[in-house]
Amino acid sequence: MKQFLKYIAVITVAFVADFFSKTALLGFLAAKYGDMVYDINKICAKCNIEGIFVSWKYILGHDYGISNLFNIQFVWNRGISFSAFNSVLPIVLVCCTALIIAYLFYYLFKKAALYEKLPIAMIIGGALGNFADRIRFGAVVDFIQWHIGGWWTFPAIFNVGDMFITFGVILYFINLIRNRKYCKCNCIK
Repeated sequence: MKQFLKYIAVITVAFVADFFSKTALLGFLAAKYGDMVYDINKICAKCNIEGIFVSWKYILGHDYGISNLFNIQFVWNRGISFSAFNSVLPIVLVCCTALIIAYLFYYLFKKAALYEKLPIAMIIGGALGNFADRIRFGAVVDFIQWHIGGWWTFPAIFNVGDMFITFGVILYFINLIRNRKYCKCNCIK
């Protein structure tokens, strides 16, 4: 039971961090730009609309060098990673996401090896945050644009839930490699 609660806590932290970061951003933008920010057709990734850029000076009163690493560039993402499947009906993505999350929950608590549990819990938490956006808005709030100075920009805009998913996948593969290295052949199925 203690293990169960530990992973539920990880899922909850990931979901809450994602949900509240998006809610805070939308509230901030709605106060500045009005209800226009909730119109997915006006601010959309891959719709020839750049989104809304928000300066760190405006939010924090000072830049603190943060803008050398990432900007806040708000867009609605109708698709999945890198705005793939942008033209798919939202209900299809909602159903597929729900099935994947349900399977991950099943796998986490019924089949996962110990080394898999934390990464899968992180992935579920991040996926639930994006799933909540799809249910509420029909698209996902993306707002973090990572770059290095002015010479390289990551090709996608993402959110806190995406960060949990990414770190979960990376941790999963690190754990998988480490576990294979220290286990006998029949240890991993």
